[in-house]
Amino acid sequence: MTLGQMENKVKELFAVILQRPAEEIQDASAPADLENWDSFQHLVLVSGFEEEFGIEIEPEEIAEMYKDFRTFKSVVMRKLG
Repeated sequence: MTLGQMENKVKELFAVILQRPAEEIQDASAPADLENWDSFQHLVLVSGFEEEFGIEIEPEEIAEMYKDFRTFKSVVMRKLG
């Protein structure tokens, strides 16, 4: 799987969990920009990604990931190597 395909998979899963169209999600999208992305839903996102990709995200990374989609995706991609 190429880097671009992996990034698309991350975006698609993010969109599915938030129940938003993938087209709405941009790198600069922050919780304030996306309906449904609140602190509780953020934890649902993180656990969904951990389960889907078999990764473990540290508490400080979970907090960092709540900044914007770019940061969220960056942490996931780093975990995937």
